[in-house]
Amino acid sequence: MFKLTQKETHRYAKQQINKKKQESSLSSKSVSALWNAPSLQEIKKFFAIIIHMSVLGKSSLRDYWSSRPIIHTPYAASLGMSRDRFLALLTMFHLNNNNAKVARGQPGYDPLFKIWPVIDTLITKFQDAYTLEEQLTIDEAICPFWVYILSCLYQRKAPHIWTKNV
Repeated sequence: MFKLTQKETHRYAKQQINKKKQESSLSSKSVSALWNAPSLQEIKKFFAIIIHMSVLGKSSLRDYWSSRPIIHTPYAASLGMSRDRFLALLTMFHLNNNNAKVARGQPGYDPLFKIWPVIDTLITKFQDAYTLEEQLTIDEAICPFWVYILSCLYQRKAPHIWTKNV
């Protein structure tokens, strides 16, 4: 998953840089002009900071790197990723190739196109870890809502895997 994120984020950044160069709107101090390919280690740190942010809510992204005593939290800065690099990765973050996307309203349009690689990975890992038995009950009350949504999406995409005769 990290390698996919690394590859697609860099691909999207290159697409955006080329687009701005063609439009002659590439500022010398913009994120695009200063872009360099992310390493696998940087992507892992990026996700670690995102998870940290989901646990510790602050009013601004910049506050996670603040040195003001009242809001100081050393975690994000201690990972060795600067605030500006994090914001650059966040700006260019992508999980799928936009060139393969079908436009809205066209035949074959899929509103979940951008996140299908994540859904497919989660489903594959789930299938590797768990085998369906004859007596299986899953509903919204016993599992998080998003797992229920993913299972419904997967059933729509490949229903033959989830059907089992009892």
